[in-house]
Amino acid sequence: MITIQRQIPVKLILTEQSRERLRHEYEAQIRQVQEELRQWEFYSKRLLHEAQGKSQAARQQAEERIAREEKNRREKLERIQFQLEQSQQLPIGSELPYTTVQSSVQVQIGDNWNDIMTGTEIIVKDGIVHAIRQGGERNGTNELLYGGQAGEHPRSQG
Repeated sequence: MITIQRQIPVKLILTEQSRERLRHEYEAQIRQVQEELRQWEFYSKRLLHEAQGKSQAARQQAEERIAREEKNRREKLERIQFQLEQSQQLPIGSELPYTTVQSSVQVQIGDNWNDIMTGTEIIVKDGIVHAIRQGGERNGTNELLYGGQAGEHPRSQG
């Protein structure tokens, strides 16, 4: 038997409190990316100026890098803005992907690899772990490992 690491998705149950917290987080990320864009514009002018004195190929390479970096930052900004919009429009009670965490799991000969590597997720509501599910999406094949009802604590269950 060996122990390996796997990724576990964490989802938020959207509440008014979590919606407001997400709004603040996304707005901070938007400001950060906008600042990165401003810094990149300044740096790209310097990069282009340095490339002017070099070969045509060096100038073209600098222009391509500038365009690629700017495109990446603008796409990142658009993704965050979309996430902000979605978080404000989704109904209360919706489950949103939030982050991913690492988990250790023991593996031995004969284990089903797909069962080990997929399907487990942590559900958080207002900063409290609400449920840990095996089986992924909410459907008839879900196995609820812990949690479920508000106020229940897995350690208090017999």
